[in-house]
Amino acid sequence: MSATENRRPGRPKDPDLETRRKAQILDTAARVFATYGFANTQVQTIANHVGVGNGTVYRYFPTKEQLFLNAVERGLKELEAEMDAVLMQPHDGVELIRAAVRTYLGFFHRRPEMAELFIQERAAFPHHHRPLYFVTKDDEIECKHELFFNRLVESRVIRPVPQERFFAVIGDLLYGTILTNLLANRPSDPVAQAEDVLDVVLNGLLLPNKGAKEDRQ
Repeated sequence: MSATENRRPGRPKDPDLETRRKAQILDTAARVFATYGFANTQVQTIANHVGVGNGTVYRYFPTKEQLFLNAVERGLKELEAEMDAVLMQPHDGVELIRAAVRTYLGFFHRRPEMAELFIQERAAFPHHHRPLYFVTKDDEIECKHELFFNRLVESRVIRPVPQERFFAVIGDLLYGTILTNLLANRPSDPVAQAEDVLDVVLNGLLLPNKGAKEDRQ
């Protein structure tokens, strides 16, 4: 029997190991960067939290900058996937808006570290920063916006306003809400906050016909 025939097979390579390891590193990096800030975070600290060597992290992400930006990008993709799932639900116009707002605020309630990373990205990489889903120049997301907005218009529950204005105002309200939650360190109930936002947006502040009467004066 030859030496080759006598050699025992080694442990089979796990084809999903690399994917799982990258996800583990990115999850850990998001939490560490959110806690210490981009400038003050050492890659070695992230490696220690993951339980791997420094070289393992650098094998997947050659620089700290790439690691940070990949963590941000991963968070944006997760937010996008959750928002896309809302579009697949057979809601009418009002319930579609309600589901979208709840989903958006719910994401940051579960993942507050992502709100912190988006703030840090704006400070450390101002030319790389992208708005969060509702206001964007991404062609693919803008197509989804158009689909979302057309469903609202077809349901006849909103008055005709420019699509860009609708998403800009809604995006500012929700982005402001998550940033205030973070910076004020206030406990948040995403369902209750969604209802507060929706009450003001959908029902307004004026009593019925109050605005019309004042316009005629």
